[in-house]
Amino acid sequence: MAPVDSGDSPGLDARLVSADGRLPQNGAVAELKEAVRARLTMTLDAEVINPFSTRSDRTHMIKACIAEALASMGPAGRDPGVVDALFDDLVGLGPLQPLMADPLITDILVNRFDEIYVEREGRLQFVPNRFRDQAHLEQVIQKIVALVGREINLDKPLVDARMVDGSRANAVFAPVGGPTLCIRKFGKVRLGLLPDEDRPGASWASTGGMSIQMGAFLEAMAVARANILIAGATGSGKSTLLRSLVSAFPPSERVITIEDTAELELDNPHWVKLECVHSKELAGKSTQERRLDVADLVQNALRMRPDRLIIGEIRHSKEAYYVLEALNTGHDGSATTIHASSCADALARLELLVSRDFSQLSPVEIRSYVARVFDLIVFVARLRDGRRCILEITELQGVDADGHYRLASVFKTHPVIQSGRTDLDFGPVSDYRPGARLQRKLELQGMRWMS
Repeated sequence: MAPVDSGDSPGLDARLVSADGRLPQNGAVAELKEAVRARLTMTLDAEVINPFSTRSDRTHMIKACIAEALASMGPAGRDPGVVDALFDDLVGLGPLQPLMADPLITDILVNRFDEIYVEREGRLQFVPNRFRDQAHLEQVIQKIVALVGREINLDKPLVDARMVDGSRANAVFAPVGGPTLCIRKFGKVRLGLLPDEDRPGASWASTGGMSIQMGAFLEAMAVARANILIAGATGSGKSTLLRSLVSAFPPSERVITIEDTAELELDNPHWVKLECVHSKELAGKSTQERRLDVADLVQNALRMRPDRLIIGEIRHSKEAYYVLEALNTGHDGSATTIHASSCADALARLELLVSRDFSQLSPVEIRSYVARVFDLIVFVARLRDGRRCILEITELQGVDADGHYRLASVFKTHPVIQSGRTDLDFGPVSDYRPGARLQRKLELQGMRWMS
């Protein structure tokens, strides 16, 4: 799109805004932007100016301040297009700001300054938004990185950071590649397991992610205090399902969540949130060493009288070991997630993580330990059409005489192709019966398995 000529006037009027709302880069506009930026800095708190701020009145406050600043410079202050363009450019993320505001978008993937994709409702889509040039993209990346006290340059070309709203930003500079930017927006999706008249809204069952029978089974397992391991790939819906399971806990129970990066937002009335402390670097000098990781927080949480322990994700060896140790101390009804491609693969990955730093434990010893901790493994996946669904629920019923896991499938999902469309058959396994340990947990909660 061709830039619009600004003329000789230093004022900004509607003619300076191109069709997509972006401001052209010329001397007059640059001076105006500096004047408005100075006004914002003097008038508003840094918390409000932060592009990732969660304040509900942020947009109104900033746009009102921009309009006031422009009003003294000419008629442009009365044009919402000019105010919006300055808002995005000065205190937003430029062409990414409308994408950040779209509640249906979960991921923003900037491959080049002129090539941006988003994940909207589970599907990747190209969007026409673009940066002016590579320098503009680098400027926005530098802004994001600076917000968390970090820097990105030739010596430090990779940055992964969590923003104040919980969104994750990953940036890559040369010589590794790029510049590229990936933003995983903070997940605000809340799905119940089953439709609930008292809590209207979408549920896994109503959106086709599981059957009513599956949802009823998982709700019963949550109440019966089964320990649950949720497996799946990145973006498959593991955290969303974890939130759904926790929402089924009795409201009187004390829930403690432990996360490397805070992503879970729960509605439980008795909820305590713990989050790891990460290192921050500024100008190459360490200003805060990483002091606390998931393993440290798990150990401390045991002293906080938890009824339920929820660990956001198992990623590392030390985390895997201490999670198993914590859940083996009588804290039934807990849950966590892990990256894996099936229920069986989840157990294999957990075993591998533990063995990396605890080589003194034999594979049989590790399997026996894992089998004493987890009752259920739930595998969740995202289909090609963007749907997230439960593909498998398996009970872990211990280990056999040879030291292998005894797995009993509870539900298996089968694709059914009809008229070119893929439907899902969430079929229960007909000969499934709960193992002795899970049967006892059901009985303790006054429930009985009906064949």
